[in-house]
Amino acid sequence: MTWTDRADRWMRARPVVPDALLALAVAAVMVPPSLAILEVARSQAWVQWVAGGCGCVLLATVALRRIATEVAFFLASLAMLVTVALPNTVVRPSALGLAAASEDMEIPLFFLPSSAVYLLLLYTVAAQRPRRQSLLALGIGVAGALLCTARTATGFGALPAGWLTLLLALLALVAAVAGTWTVGRFHFDWRRRMVEETAEAAEQAATGERQRIARDMHDIVAHSLAVIVRQAEGGSAIAAKSPDRAAQALSVIADTAREALTDMRGTLQVLREAAPREAVQPSLAEIPALVDRVRATGVDVGLVERGSAEVMTPGAAVAAYRLVQEALTNSVKHAGPHPTVTVTITHTPQASVITVEDDGGDTEDRRAVPGAGVGLRGVRERVRAAGGRFEAGPADGGFRVRAEFRAGEQGASE
Repeated sequence: MTWTDRADRWMRARPVVPDALLALAVAAVMVPPSLAILEVARSQAWVQWVAGGCGCVLLATVALRRIATEVAFFLASLAMLVTVALPNTVVRPSALGLAAASEDMEIPLFFLPSSAVYLLLLYTVAAQRPRRQSLLALGIGVAGALLCTARTATGFGALPAGWLTLLLALLALVAAVAGTWTVGRFHFDWRRRMVEETAEAAEQAATGERQRIARDMHDIVAHSLAVIVRQAEGGSAIAAKSPDRAAQALSVIADTAREALTDMRGTLQVLREAAPREAVQPSLAEIPALVDRVRATGVDVGLVERGSAEVMTPGAAVAAYRLVQEALTNSVKHAGPHPTVTVTITHTPQASVITVEDDGGDTEDRRAVPGAGVGLRGVRERVRAAGGRFEAGPADGGFRVRAEFRAGEQGASE
């Protein structure tokens, strides 16, 4: 995390600090011209002091606009109401930059530049508060525009007399209030959309992670339990006749269960970590060990490898391993007794093709290990996510699973 990130986080946790700095910046712009007008104004001292105090209240509310939005807007509205109710004052034209005018002008004190700060408070309510509260603030702002227009009509020489001038003044004030409120609501809606999109993206990421973990857990548990069940069945059948082979079956069961526990711990560790690391994924180099483990259950498994896996990406290699694992698991679970399974891995400069095919085993009945077909769906998702092509279905009395990863297309669907 850089120092700018830390500063931004610190400022976000203490919004009064940037708002206080904003109040100082606004004061630097608004106070000098307001004081210049009050210095040349000819009115009672208390009127000027009250007008100056109301201006200070307006500026102070800027520092409170996010930590106490309703209170700040109420105080700002009250300050503006008092300012509008104050008696008009008389100023020289030069103080307003109207050098062409020769006579003194009588103006309401809300003409002070500091009064424009009220629009900032209105914007804050529109941008921060729910729609009902923001509409109430809009109504208060429009009512204030009407009051200001009525007070303008009492000023002698402030504006050329006539209803058209007053109408234009009213439209300008209402437009300023409505425009400020609209910009605030736009910012409110934009921030809400950003929050919703962020939440949706987080939910999609969490869903994808849950699906990935579910696939990993299925691959680990289903394969290991299938091997354990077959070994347990075989061991119980030959325990009386061949204790040595039964002991060998128990050894395979223990090794398989131990490996499954290790894999499950690695997968679950990702869930426990505050900053999850990438779980260790299998590769093509582990397929021979996988084949040997299944062969130990009594299934005749052959492995044929051709070429070098230089064109395969890590994601495609993981998908290929999981495909072989799931296909062998299904052969152990669903094929008849004594099936023959062939795993063929062919690499060319153009593509890598992984095929797992069994002959269905003997035709005599044998109870299969139950399954819901979730594994093949997970493999299909993995292969397609890695940019490969997936096929699975009956073939020559058995079952064939095939995936093809073409060079240049891997990762295209990720």
